[in-house]
Amino acid sequence: MTAPVTPSPKGKATSLYTGVLDTTWPQTSRVGVGLYNNGNTCFLNSALQCLLHTPPLLRILTAHDHGRAKGSFCMACSLRKVMMDSYSRKTPFLPSAITSSLHMIAKHMRKGRQEDTHEFLRYAIDALQKSCLAGLPPKIDAKLAETTWVHKIFGGRLRSRVTCRECHHNSDTFDSILDLSLDIFRQNSVKEALHSFGKVDHLKGADKYKCEKCKKPVNAEKQFTIHDAPVVLTIHFKRFSPMGRKLVQPVKYDERLSLQPVMSEGQYGPSYSLYGVICHAGSGPNSGHYYGFVKSATGQWYEMNDESVSSTRAPVGLKSAYMLFYIRDKGQALEAAVSQVLIPSRNGVAAGMKKRKTADSDDEMAGEDTGVKTARPFIGPQLPSPSPSNVASQPKPNATDPQAEIVKKKIAAASKAKAAQALRDLSLYADDEEESNKEGDPLNGQESSTPSADAIPSSPPPKPPASSPVSPLSIPTDNFYNSSGGKGKKRKSPDEETDENQPSQSDWARKPLYNSPSLTSSSPHFKHRKQSIFGSGNPFNRVRGANNLHQKDSTNYRPPPVTYKKKRRTFVI
Repeated sequence: MTAPVTPSPKGKATSLYTGVLDTTWPQTSRVGVGLYNNGNTCFLNSALQCLLHTPPLLRILTAHDHGRAKGSFCMACSLRKVMMDSYSRKTPFLPSAITSSLHMIAKHMRKGRQEDTHEFLRYAIDALQKSCLAGLPPKIDAKLAETTWVHKIFGGRLRSRVTCRECHHNSDTFDSILDLSLDIFRQNSVKEALHSFGKVDHLKGADKYKCEKCKKPVNAEKQFTIHDAPVVLTIHFKRFSPMGRKLVQPVKYDERLSLQPVMSEGQYGPSYSLYGVICHAGSGPNSGHYYGFVKSATGQWYEMNDESVSSTRAPVGLKSAYMLFYIRDKGQALEAAVSQVLIPSRNGVAAGMKKRKTADSDDEMAGEDTGVKTARPFIGPQLPSPSPSNVASQPKPNATDPQAEIVKKKIAAASKAKAAQALRDLSLYADDEEESNKEGDPLNGQESSTPSADAIPSSPPPKPPASSPVSPLSIPTDNFYNSSGGKGKKRKSPDEETDENQPSQSDWARKPLYNSPSLTSSSPHFKHRKQSIFGSGNPFNRVRGANNLHQKDSTNYRPPPVTYKKKRRTFVI
């Protein structure tokens, strides 16, 4: 018995079939018997055998009770009678309930004439749809008409999307389908045919599309995808051309099939199992022979060739395959529901949720897209919107990066240390002649009055400040400017005694002058050095002994005692 119509709260029906669709085999059904050929009715027999071995349809027909008056035709009642005979008889029979009413199913079909099995199957399913709509107003809503058990079993939806290449506006059109026809021209398998079915078609030139948003013809892209997959998928190969020519190349197909590659984005693509095949042997649609293969409740395959029924292997890879029947695997409904929650479609709740941008002015907020309002509730945890007081109390994020500031400080400190070290190194290379031209020596903090070798000062050198403990003439030129050029050797004067424990002249040259404790006014060498300007050393060879590249600083280092000649060198001015 057909399930009653469920009304909506406003009094309008929302679904014509509210029962649960069961895809399992009935307990009393195993495999049907053969059907006699009543004059070129092989196209009818092969289509009926595949319908009679569709588990959800068998359960619907078993519970169907139309209760219609005698004399009126009901496709569901006629098919139910054929089903009862097929599973109760043990010998073939003639499906007269269908053949006698062929003109009621399709007005252009005649007895004794060869017809196309795919065309008959489409008319037979349309007749079943009319049986479901019997007793309802003739001008019923199209969406409500698609809620019958016929569409619940065989129905699906295709989406045709046209995308404008200039403004990227999408225009979607949805069409209901009861089967899927695939073009097999230059296609070797069902997967290739499905890929070609969902291939993007470019609309340009004379085929430009008039965009709804641009209001002008533009280049566009068109693509077909499966938006809603059916429970029972019927695939039809386009083997016959409009001129009656047949494509005889084999098309590879498998027992398992997935529609995920051709599904719309965000839609779940179920997996299917093959349970029926219709083959055609011949050269054209108006000639040849149709026969079928079906899978029984036990999983065994049978060849249905009119009244002949014989067990066989799985009909995979048949060259003459014309139609394929797939049924959705068990448990797919739950997976589809879960996928819809995890990956919502663009037409659902996610379509109305737009990412809001932070605007700096009211003008930017006025031109912002706030999204599309939807009446569907949001499923999931929701956070309370922040109040103005909470927003004002929240700390503002730092404009600078703390890590970047730390790195900048480290670089500045390293640069300052390197600069100080460079100044210290350069000060060790400074010559006494260059230091004499400066005011304020960076090493001892006083003026230098040492005369150069090129010119004799015309006036006596200025006296050092009283507060300075170091005299400018206390520099031992004989030891500081080594003229021998030897490494590790100290210059000896005639009056000087040899001391093996004293350091070499090169070590003495590397010692800073301001750290020498002997260069004081109270030193005996200071008085002796004051009587001579240059001493016994040669001022022109001072560069040779002034190599301070390898300075060795030691706090315990003391310079060697220096003696000078008794002769005094005088200059005539």
